[in-house]
Amino acid sequence: MSKLDEAEQRLQRAVAGLEEAARAVASSSTATATASAPDPAVAAELAAAQARTTELEQANKAVAQRLDGAIARIKTILED
Repeated sequence: MSKLDEAEQRLQRAVAGLEEAARAVASSSTATATASAPDPAVAAELAAAQARTTELEQANKAVAQRLDGAIARIKTILED
């Protein structure tokens, strides 16, 4: 499995965790009549998932740029 595939899978897991945390916040706020503040544990999990998502997006972008560069170099070599 390539690094790009691994990064994409990690990103997908992070997004799934983020969506799950968002659903938990939404369900907890609808379950209580006065949802003035989200559960601190859910908020912490959400923040961690968002940070991980950002990290994975940056890694994915870096890998994509490196792959684009490698492809360009290979094309140049093959054209010569």
